[in-house]
Amino acid sequence: MAEFDEKSLKAHIKSGDFLPLYLVYGDEDYLKKNYVDTIVSKNVEPSFESFNYEKYDGKGLELDTVFQAAAIMPMMSEKRCLVIEDFKLEGISEENFRLMENFFADPPETSIIIFYQKKPEFSVAKAKNAITLFKKFGAVCVLNKRSGNELIKPLITSASKQKCILTPQLANYLVSLCGDDNHMLINEVNKICNYVGEGEITKAHIDAIATKTDDAKIFALTKALMNKNFDEAYKNLHSLFRQKVEPEYILGVIISSYVDIYRAKVSLSCGQKADVLAGDFGYKNRAFALGNAGRDSSKIDMSVIRSCLHELSKADKQLKSGASMPALVLEQLMVKLFLITNGEKV
Repeated sequence: MAEFDEKSLKAHIKSGDFLPLYLVYGDEDYLKKNYVDTIVSKNVEPSFESFNYEKYDGKGLELDTVFQAAAIMPMMSEKRCLVIEDFKLEGISEENFRLMENFFADPPETSIIIFYQKKPEFSVAKAKNAITLFKKFGAVCVLNKRSGNELIKPLITSASKQKCILTPQLANYLVSLCGDDNHMLINEVNKICNYVGEGEITKAHIDAIATKTDDAKIFALTKALMNKNFDEAYKNLHSLFRQKVEPEYILGVIISSYVDIYRAKVSLSCGQKADVLAGDFGYKNRAFALGNAGRDSSKIDMSVIRSCLHELSKADKQLKSGASMPALVLEQLMVKLFLITNGEKV
């Protein structure tokens, strides 16, 4: 019947014309839970929830149990909702497939059944046959991470509802610090608004309150090197050591930052915006990283970026060989990157 992304699912729910069957999956946990809860709340009165709402753990679940429950008439309501979490649809058995096919062809009009794939490792390819059934008889809802304006607009709206002003630029900055998990970002906005009270949110407010991800701290380290602030970069590195972040992971994110800067520099030298490469290199919801890299690349020559990438490659080989102490490799790398950025030879 239908395949929905977030926008079309929102419109579908608003229409009130609910279907008997839904499959919900995707890589954004917050959105999946939010829309499953919304479908349930639109059809089940809280006062009769114990009669008209049932949730099942899909592990080892017999589908007959759910389908028999779906035939029970709702109490003081038009619909019952049944939510099945993480039922294994990948490589579904022939028996379960036929059972679903027969039931889906003529489901009770008084029940809504939602197959809710909470785990991010749900394999679309392996669940192809089951997904085809949901598309034929119900709806498949794919809820992946937001990007760009879709990601920052709810943050601005959330701040506004709390009588605070969050500009798009600072919303983007918050994303760069905290990552693209919607639930975490909304929590961070709430924390910042509680701190500010009312009025305009500033960069200083975000820096003081927001919980930075490990990636954000590593990006800050790279930015400090770009700004020739060795003390700040060194402080960030040892903060990561204290948090026991793996050196291999730290180096991987530093390499990623410099690769972003290199790509952005090449794009800008060809007269293109830095984020025009986002689709070519699979950045998806990380397109903002290229935009940020474009601004950083203006401070550094291409020859310097290439020299930095060369040293990063050498450090990567050192770490993987296990011949040197990981912390020492990173400390020596920091010195080399700093010297190169300052126009000195290493």
